[in-house]
Amino acid sequence: MEHVSFVLRIDPADEAEYFSRHERVYPELEEAFRQVGIHRYHIFYHEGLLFAYMMVEDYEAAMKTLADHPANAKWQNFMRDMLLPWENGETSKPIKEAYRYVRPEA
Repeated sequence: MEHVSFVLRIDPADEAEYFSRHERVYPELEEAFRQVGIHRYHIFYHEGLLFAYMMVEDYEAAMKTLADHPANAKWQNFMRDMLLPWENGETSKPIKEAYRYVRPEA
């Protein structure tokens, strides 16, 4: 299982709209997440910065499959107007893991 994190950005003025859109994520997109092996996907917000965390079986394979999935294309198009690009033109930037605690099994 892989643990993957990345950051995205939006204009803080778009905070309410961003949250509103995520109250109605397409069920077919969430089904696609399940099909590609995503077990958890969390997005946290702080002053225009979005921190995303994903627990996924194979991140690279999942992203490759989702890139061509109609539900993902529809969602990306829906969110395109809100996500601000980083200096390289991409809307997401990977974060390296610095520490992990795993509770020992009893």
